[in-house]
This record gives sequence, structure tokens and C-alpha cells, in this order.
Amino acid sequence: MTRTGFPARLRTSHETRRMNTSYRRNGKLQSCEPCRKGKLRCDHMMPTCGRCARRNKVEQCIYHPAPLTRALPTPHPSESDAGQSPTSGHQAYEDSSELLSTGQPITSVRSGDSSIQNVASQLGSLNEQTWIPSPSFQRNTGFLGATSYSAILSENEVSIGIGPANSESILNLITDVSQTYMQRGADVLFLLKDMPLFNRFIERWFSLSRGIVVIEPMVKQWAGSLWSTHHKVLEAQKPERLLELSESVWQNTLKPLKFNGKTIPREFVAMFTGEHLRWEVVGIIFSVVGMLAMTLLDGDPIFCTHDDEPLDRKHFALEAWNASETCLAFCNEFDILNDLYIWMLYENTVLSSSLHTKGSDANWQKSGQLNNALLAFGLHQEIKVDDETPFFITEFRKKTFVTAYSNDKYTATFFGRPPRLSHRYCLLQLPLDLNDNQTMSDGLDLDNAIATLDDEGWNQRGTIHRCTFARIFAQNARIREDILEISLGVFEEDIVSRAETIERRTIQMWESLPQFLRLDSQNPWNIKRAPVELLFLVYIRLENLNHHFLLQRTLIKRASTDTIKLLATAKDIFSNVLTIVNNRDSIRDFQIDFMLIICTHGLPSSAVLAVELLRQEQNGGCMSEPLPRSETIQDLSVFVACLGSIRPDNGSYSICERGRRFLKRILDTILSPGPAATPGLSSLGPQDPSWSTPLFSGNDGDFMRWLETMECEQGSWTNFN
Repeated sequence: MTRTGFPARLRTSHETRRMNTSYRRNGKLQSCEPCRKGKLRCDHMMPTCGRCARRNKVEQCIYHPAPLTRALPTPHPSESDAGQSPTSGHQAYEDSSELLSTGQPITSVRSGDSSIQNVASQLGSLNEQTWIPSPSFQRNTGFLGATSYSAILSENEVSIGIGPANSESILNLITDVSQTYMQRGADVLFLLKDMPLFNRFIERWFSLSRGIVVIEPMVKQWAGSLWSTHHKVLEAQKPERLLELSESVWQNTLKPLKFNGKTIPREFVAMFTGEHLRWEVVGIIFSVVGMLAMTLLDGDPIFCTHDDEPLDRKHFALEAWNASETCLAFCNEFDILNDLYIWMLYENTVLSSSLHTKGSDANWQKSGQLNNALLAFGLHQEIKVDDETPFFITEFRKKTFVTAYSNDKYTATFFGRPPRLSHRYCLLQLPLDLNDNQTMSDGLDLDNAIATLDDEGWNQRGTIHRCTFARIFAQNARIREDILEISLGVFEEDIVSRAETIERRTIQMWESLPQFLRLDSQNPWNIKRAPVELLFLVYIRLENLNHHFLLQRTLIKRASTDTIKLLATAKDIFSNVLTIVNNRDSIRDFQIDFMLIICTHGLPSSAVLAVELLRQEQNGGCMSEPLPRSETIQDLSVFVACLGSIRPDNGSYSICERGRRFLKRILDTILSPGPAATPGLSSLGPQDPSWSTPLFSGNDGDFMRWLETMECEQGSWTNFN
């Protein structure tokens, strides 16, 4: 689109408007006076905020240097709701949205750093506890195993004439949801006035990513039925009607999911939308919308129209995440534990990890919440079709668990911490390699779909589905767990022998993969394939190589082996990463995936090559197969430029910037005039003593121990995609 073809209003908003970065004493961004006094959401833009521009209050739109900072009163759980005047749905949304946009109490956002620091509460005062169970309240305890306090009771209750305990007793005790909860629900429903926009986001999300856990047919039917049933209420935005709808959603949510082995997919999907709408479904919709916003770039056409002001992509994603967090909090506070809740929690976790800074404790805690919920729901046990469970539900449960199991291993690897889910207590069952429509089929159509699979459960059409990816990564994760055991655990056996066994399994798994799942080394970026499939293939190859990389790192650290294999593997990994970097335009709609590859595979492999090149310069090329100097310098320069292009508002910025400085320092040293074989690097400056002492004077083990002190900052690697 040419400059003259772009609407002047949008050009002006992009070129002359800027964010007001002044903060109040309580940490919030300043709002302009009309918005502050009217308790309305301000977009904090200067010289005039968007709301004042629309309301013709340009002259009054000023940012007072000392606005009032009195905090909103916090109602106590014991206060009566009956005496409170209900806040209008519109006003409540504006109040909560200002909390969202200013970063308190949910976030702490500073200029140049959009990282979400600490989740102090969910939607601030909207997350206050207003319902306290009585001492006799029986909570939903979830799965209880053979060593639990109730095991003997459960094994013998039926034989003595006592029926099984009702795990849903919470639903029988709650006869009313407080007014505060109703209002909190109405605040969330207010955001659904933009459902037509959300539908466009949903359509775009599945056209790009093919989903994560919840699949396209489900989400589209849920969103479509929600809008067709409730669009009048959502469009009118009348507070009393929103409260009525909130009450209906609450009543639906507090009912247990009821299905059996004969339930067909389309019946299941229809149970939770329209008049039967539940908070889990609302939370899933917000999570999907937020994930699309985070994976696209600023300026994407979906954020810009000729009729409206451009959407603030990051702010939009933050609001979607906050709404999803509120729906999650609803279920947590009332002990809702079912398939829908698990799906909502998974999708919410993906969105949360993309918003937080890589390596943040919030991401670690969120992944722990997901793992705990999976265990509480019993998905680590055998999953099978029976009188209570239809085929498609078993497939969803298998896919959900093996994907979470995989993510647990990769998160643990990137943090350098023990994994939470152990194969010794988990039964890994791979889902069948079916596409979404096949999974949601029934009867003869389902039988025919299953018949097209080979004996191992793989599809034979050469296509890559989300289940294809989940199956491969589940097998990779089992190998990764063994690598973590010898890398991080108190392992006293023969490390070398154990590593050789793991390496053979890694090679065997790669060779056993169907040919269509292997990246073509001659043409790694085949433009005839969809970008998402190419990403899948690169991921598969990189994870296989990363097993070898981690094994060699472990052997060097714990068995003092040489670095020859490590360097060869690092070259392969870095070559694949450069394929992604050089085709960055092709995956511009996959920013989450792009950053994961850069941080997880690009930084470690490039650091190994850069340090080896530096050592080669100092020692005159002591390797039997030295790195090609010119080619390596050029490749590292390309990668440094890529790291330098990461913007400060990206959650991976701090990791990328540290890696950029590290690589640039080595390249500057190699390319600077003067003797190349200087034993010390005092020219790099006295601020880092590790640079002013002789390097690599000992063996390869000394080299790797030095590299260990120089490796890039660990970040939260949660490959949910």
C-alpha cells in the first residue's frame, strides 16, 4: 500500500501521536483529566487521547502533573452485597480497563519495557474473594490415587452399601452466586461487544496456526452460537441485561459436564454455548484472540481499518489475557475441574507465556499450575474409550497430556531445573494422527479415517497436523527427560555409557520418522509448503539436534570429553536457525515461534561457534577441522543483526540484547586490527575480568567451563505452539 493510499487519519495517528510515559506515584500511567475525572479508560496518547478526540474535548485533554492518587476502596468479603448499588456494565469496564492499560495492579509497564512483571492479582479488585465455604464444605478433590487417604474407603464403600462420593458436591451447596461475582461476570461479558472482531481473529488464528489444544470446529461453533444467541444483549450493553446474562453463565458453569460414551462431537460442542454458555468457553475465546494478537506484527491489516483507529496490538492482547485470567479465576474459586477447564488453562498458559518476559517466575508458576491441574484431573493415568468417555474426548485428553508433558521437559531444559512430570508416574499415550475434521467425525466417517492410518498411527497422506506434531514431541520429550536426569540429577552411574544409550535412541527415533516429517537438507525452505508446516519441520529437526547438543554439553561438563561433536552439532543447529532468519518474511505471522527458535536454539549454538572461532584466532587454528573463518563471521554477523532488530517491547528483548552484546564483542575482537593471537583480551575492557585473563590455556574441558560462565541468560522456553 502506498503512502498516499493510506488514510490520512491513520498516518497522523502513527506519525504525530506518542505515548505519555509519565507515571503517577502509585505506578500507573497518567490519564488525561477528562478521562480521570470521568473514570474512563484513557489510551495515554499525546497530544490528545483517542477518547477526548472522539468526544470533541481536545482543549480539555491535558495531563495534570499531580493527579489525585486515592486508591479505590476494597470491599471486604463480609460486606453485604445487598446494600451496594450495582455499577453499570459500561462504567465497570472503563474502570477495569484503566487498570489493564496502566499496569496496576496487574502489571508494571515502563517505557521501553512492556514485560509483565508480577501478577499481583487477577483484574485487581475484580478478583476479590466474596464467597467463603462453610467448614463442612466438601471441595472437589479431583483424582485420588492408591495411596490416598480415601483409597481403602473407595475400594470398599460399594460392598457395604454406600454409594460413591459425589465429587461435584460443590454444586449442590451453592444456591446463589453473590452480586459481586455477577458484576465481575458482567464486566467480562462487556468485552464481547466486539465479537464480530473476535470472529475475524479466530478465523485468522486457525488459518495460520491450526490451533493448539482446542480445535477449529469447536471454537468456531462456540463463538458463532454465542453471538447469534446473545448479540442483542452484548450490542445494547445495558447493565441490567449484562447482569442477567452473567447470572445465566454462572448457573451453567456450576453444572457438571454431562456426556457419555455415546455422545457425538457436535452434541458435545452444542452443550456449552448459546443458552448454555459457560465461563470456560468465554475464557477459551479470549485466549485464542489474545494469542493471535501476540503472534502478529504491529501494523497487520487486522489491526488497522479505514473506519476506526488502529488497535494497540499489545494492549489488546493484554485485555484479552486479563479477561481469560478472570474466567480462569472463576473456575478456580469454585473448584471447577473438567475437560473444558483444562483446555482453557492450557490456552491461557500459552498466551501468558507470550506476554511475560522470557525467564520470568510468572511463566514458571503458570506452567506449574497447568501440570498440577492435569494430575488432579487424572490425565497421567490410562485414557480409554468406555461407557462414560467417547472416542473424541479420549483423543483430546491424550493430545493435551502429551503436549503438556513435552512442554514440561522443554521448560525444565531452558530453566535448567528438574521437570515436574516424570515418566515413572505418567502413562504416555500418543493420539492418533488425525486432522481436526476427522477427530470430530463419528460413525462410518470416523472408521474410514482411522483405517487410513498406518500400523503406528501415522497418517499416510504426508500432511502435518497438530496431532502429528504432538506425537513427535512426546517421543522427543521422553528422551529429553533422560538427558535432564544425567545433566541435572544426582547421577552416579557411568555417564558416558548412559549418554551413548540415549544418543542411540535419538538416532533411532530420527531414522524411524516417516520421510515426510524430515526436513529436506537440499531444499529446507520449500515455498510450496505452508509456512506452518515448514515451521513444524524445522522444529522437529532442531529438537533432534538439540538432544545431541545437550548430551555433548553434559559429557564435557561431567566427563571432560572433547568438543569436536559439540561443535559439529552447533554448526548444524545454527545452519537451521539461519534458514529461519533468512526466511523471516515468510513467517512474519509466527512471531512467538520465531522468538522461541532464536532464544532456544540460535543463541546457544551461535555462542559455542563464536567462542570456538575466538579460540581458533588466538591459538592459530588448533582444531583438526577448523571453522571456516570468513563464512562463520558472516553468519554470526547476520545473526547479530537479527538480534539487534528485536524491539524493546518484545518479551525476549533482554535475552536477545545480552546475546547480541556477547557475539558482537567477540566479532569486534576478531576483526579489530592488531595481533590476532593475543593470549589475553584486555582490549575488550576492564569491566569484565573474564575478558582480561588468558583464555583456553588448558584442555577442552577448561574451554567449556569458561563457556559455562558466559552462556546467555536462561529464559522461559515454553514451546506451546
